[in-house]
Amino acid sequence: MDAVSSKPVTIAYVKSVLSKRKKDGELEYEQLQALEHAEKFAKLEVKEAEKLVTNIVEKNGKINEETAIKIVDLMPKKRETLNAILLKDKIELSEEENNEILKLLS
Repeated sequence: MDAVSSKPVTIAYVKSVLSKRKKDGELEYEQLQALEHAEKFAKLEVKEAEKLVTNIVEKNGKINEETAIKIVDLMPKKRETLNAILLKDKIELSEEENNEILKLLS
């Protein structure tokens, strides 16, 4: 199968898609592994996760959708963990901006 396009999605979305596919038929080994991972680590439902991603992107212009998805998937509780996620994309936030995101996640 060739990929036509790609788009970052939350773990909650992966879980919902693979769960539906599992009901319709047998999943490949890699898909089963991805579903197991998603079931173990998805902390929110799809709509909640999408709403949080949108809120993070809208409230902070420095954070793009892909980074917001990483934040929502990991749901950091501490400023240090949030900063570690942002470090990859070289995003620096003020203490106030960090607190605002952590408040959204709580």
